[in-house]
Amino acid sequence: MRVRVQSCVLVLAVSTMACGGIGNNFREPEIQLDRAIVRGVGITGGNLDLVVKVDNPNNFTLQGTKLEVGVDVEGQHLGDITYDDDFSVPENGTTTLTLPLRFGWVGVGSAVRAALGYGDLPYKMKGQAELRTPWGRKEVPFTREGRVPLTRSGGNVAIPGQAQ
Repeated sequence: MRVRVQSCVLVLAVSTMACGGIGNNFREPEIQLDRAIVRGVGITGGNLDLVVKVDNPNNFTLQGTKLEVGVDVEGQHLGDITYDDDFSVPENGTTTLTLPLRFGWVGVGSAVRAALGYGDLPYKMKGQAELRTPWGRKEVPFTREGRVPLTRSGGNVAIPGQAQ
């Protein structure tokens, strides 16, 4: 009986140690802006689609439950997006999400108008992804900055203050 109890204690201790190390195997996904698409602009503001790629470096599927993103252009805050739809990122794979952003010209200044006319968009993106993993819920904060291609849907979208 004593050997059986010792064996059970040993198995329990090894199992506990193995489960404790599982969380260390989680690698945060890479979340980056891939491109921006101008859907329309008017006198008061406009609409952009931000195409965001989520790369999963893990050997298991990530289930996204929420993505919150704030976007700055030329040092001016363009807007915030909360994406509440569930999304899945396959193991060692990539998922692309299209996030619609409505912005107003008031408060963003002429620097943003000029940036929208460049053909690429200098940005800073900051946010948080909420994920379900095999070991529970994870919140992953992220910050990215750089330049991405900027295209216009339908070809002719006039940006106030820009020559066409």
